[in-house]
Amino acid sequence: MAQRYASDLSLGAEREDRLAIVVTEMATNLLRHAAGGRILLQEIPVQRAGAAAEGARRLMVAAVDTGPGIPDIGRALQDGYSTLAPGIGGSGGVGLGAMQRLADTFDIHSEPGGGTVVCCSFGAANPQLAGVDLAGFRMNYPGEIECGDNWTARVRDGVVEILVIDGLGHGPRAAAAAEETLKAFALRRDKDLVTLMENLSEDVRATRGSVAGLLQIEAANNRAYYGGIGNITAMVAAPGSATRRLISRDGRLGGPARSLQTEELDLRPGDTLILHSDGIATLRGIDRMTGLLRHSPGLIAASLMRDHNRGRDDACVVVARIARPEV
Repeated sequence: MAQRYASDLSLGAEREDRLAIVVTEMATNLLRHAAGGRILLQEIPVQRAGAAAEGARRLMVAAVDTGPGIPDIGRALQDGYSTLAPGIGGSGGVGLGAMQRLADTFDIHSEPGGGTVVCCSFGAANPQLAGVDLAGFRMNYPGEIECGDNWTARVRDGVVEILVIDGLGHGPRAAAAAEETLKAFALRRDKDLVTLMENLSEDVRATRGSVAGLLQIEAANNRAYYGGIGNITAMVAAPGSATRRLISRDGRLGGPARSLQTEELDLRPGDTLILHSDGIATLRGIDRMTGLLRHSPGLIAASLMRDHNRGRDDACVVVARIARPEV
């Protein structure tokens, strides 16, 4: 499946081969060390063609578990080290080190007794989209093969726009409603956030409707704007700072017209913005998760999906961060 996604993204034969090895190592580690877990795959869905979108074209893959954790990550990354006794499970102790070498980006977070999350990406070595690091994952309602939650991103005149959608309900009809919203968004060129959301609502009036949150980030000015309609949750978090939760109005796209309230945010490089659907339980104390917030957006998104997925609805979580200037 991972190779097929990579082929669809035209990542090239070499990356496809490296990806296959990494996914195999991930699955092997989950079975040997954690008694199982999940592997998450997500293309970064960038709508705009051109250099900015080409640079962001990549596939995220994460392995998440709730196993015993890794007591010493530094040692675990060394070839030949294994937490299994010799002869148990056939482990050669090369999995994590191989992943780190083969992936274009690699990140790991583990706590003894608290499980492990490993997140890799294949594509651009520098995953920034106009000064924004961006990643996300989504999961189906249990038993469904289509997901009614979706998201996309694009760049217009240096502004990164991130749209997170939850088609009402779950299953094929919810997925169709979300897809219609994505198509309408791709055609819309309104720069004003309120106007854009109002026109989107008109565009999808014939569908069952969606709730949505739209984030516009001007990384060059450390500024962002947000507007939401329905129960998409959005927040800004940073280690040691109080989490700021952003406002969404009741309603849905495609429903009765409602005045949209927007927020303007002054950001700092390193600030983390999180958007998620109601398939993710309310995040509390995220600002105190200092260790997690210091990781990459992909690893944060995978961790939140593991720890806060309600398991009774479609779920989507997207994480963006203003990139720190290179020194």
